[in-house]
Amino acid sequence: MIIRKESKGSQFLKEVNLFEGLDNKTINQIFTLGLIQNFEKGDLVIRENQPGGNFHIMIRGKAEVVKTVKGKSKGKVLSKLHRGSVFGEMSVFDGAPYSASVRATEDCDIHIIRGSDFKTFLAANPKLAVGILSTLITSISNRLRRTNIALSALGKAN
Repeated sequence: MIIRKESKGSQFLKEVNLFEGLDNKTINQIFTLGLIQNFEKGDLVIRENQPGGNFHIMIRGKAEVVKTVKGKSKGKVLSKLHRGSVFGEMSVFDGAPYSASVRATEDCDIHIIRGSDFKTFLAANPKLAVGILSTLITSISNRLRRTNIALSALGKAN
């Protein structure tokens, strides 16, 4: 795993729906909050139950979100991540450990922002914060709805 600070390349953030419509200055400010980490295929990017608090954005590569299943040696793949995917954001706001693991299925570049830095940015930019947090809440709500539907389907199968 390599960690590097990028001086250019912030434009990928415009592809992240969380930051849609933001001007170049704001995009660059958000970009400078984080570092880019490189992961090789098979690496764990985050580990389930590990202390959380970082906000991750996939720049390049693919990964999968995996949840431990009691009594099974292999976890359940919950979703696939690709360029522009955001993950780890729940732990930024609730302070809880990561709820699942993320494993690189290809070599990946991931932009990682410390949650405290992201929250400081939002507090300093309240008008931007409203839009960003609204989009984030919508995204998390959609994920929860999909989970509820999947759990409901499991109940009907038993």
